[in-house]
Amino acid sequence: MTTFTENVATGSSLKPVNVADKVFRGYKEDNRFKHLMGSVGGESGVINVKMFEKGDGDTFKFPFTAGVALSSWLSGTTVMEDTGTALAKTTDSLTIGLKRVPILVNGVTMSQQRTTFDLIDSDTVELKRSVGEKMEDVIMASLLDTSAGRVQQRYRYGADDSNYNATEATAKGNVDATDDKLTLDNIADLALMAKRKTVSGGLKMTPYMVKGPNGNMERRYIYLAHPLAIRDLKRSANFLNQIIYKDRPEYDLIAGADYIGQYEGVMIYEFNNDTMLEATAGAGGIQIAHNFLLGQNAVGVGFGKVELSNGTGIKKVAGPEYRGVMTMMEKDHGQKLEIGFSMVTGAKQLCEDTSGTSQAYGTIHHYTAAVE
Repeated sequence: MTTFTENVATGSSLKPVNVADKVFRGYKEDNRFKHLMGSVGGESGVINVKMFEKGDGDTFKFPFTAGVALSSWLSGTTVMEDTGTALAKTTDSLTIGLKRVPILVNGVTMSQQRTTFDLIDSDTVELKRSVGEKMEDVIMASLLDTSAGRVQQRYRYGADDSNYNATEATAKGNVDATDDKLTLDNIADLALMAKRKTVSGGLKMTPYMVKGPNGNMERRYIYLAHPLAIRDLKRSANFLNQIIYKDRPEYDLIAGADYIGQYEGVMIYEFNNDTMLEATAGAGGIQIAHNFLLGQNAVGVGFGKVELSNGTGIKKVAGPEYRGVMTMMEKDHGQKLEIGFSMVTGAKQLCEDTSGTSQAYGTIHHYTAAVE
């Protein structure tokens, strides 16, 4: 496949840019989850990203382990032979698939027609942004998926653990408009839940590693909440008490921004996405929000390689390792260009099942009232 670049005027000192690679990078650069993707300090991210060699429809595994138990340590000259404990290991599977988007560029000039592959800068920027938005949508859909991993250790309905019910609709119906608004106490309870409640195999949620204001690495859980839940949080008495300490970094609660602040080792973020709302699922038919407490390996994201035919009917540009491919077709006798972008990707909320029951690994689902 030929690699085309953005048009650069003759004599220009600018280096041509591979437009497919530039647009593909939007998956991370233009995605609100970007600060949670990849690894920090050598540890896994909240969203674990892997590049695979296969393509559309292939399935891959993400491995997990509970680590080495402290009880395995011996003192002095105690014989170690035959005393080791096998590591609890488990995996989850992720299937990747082809995602594509077309755009139409009208009013193509004669100079543009003569170039091999030319995109005006605004079109490239918009495509790149669209890739980021699509990746965000794919990740959010995986977080909202409750078809696997639903166990009491990883699901909280409102303020009280007793609201849980084996029937999902019944549990959501226990979330009421008065007692189950989001509060800092709720978030502290979720942090304790993450620290102490294990799923099968002895697996606990591992906090994310973030760089603190002094440059040191710190362990923090991440809490994502819908703006309606954040509205109730800001109105709660406990929240107002905390913002008295404005000179202390740990109480740096920034109003009106995506980052709200920290509490009990949890970084709180407002995430404006209405797919997190369920209109009539709560008690008395109230609207509720589906929020999340996240640790390492909450979500797995995979990218494969795009495969296209060898035909010459369209022009093609491939990013490195074929992670993103752009195609161009002339229309209306050269007056219009239809440009397409393709990538192979998928996301999965990671679960473990050493017990034979699927259980969420790095996510606690928290439902709260979200009345308009």
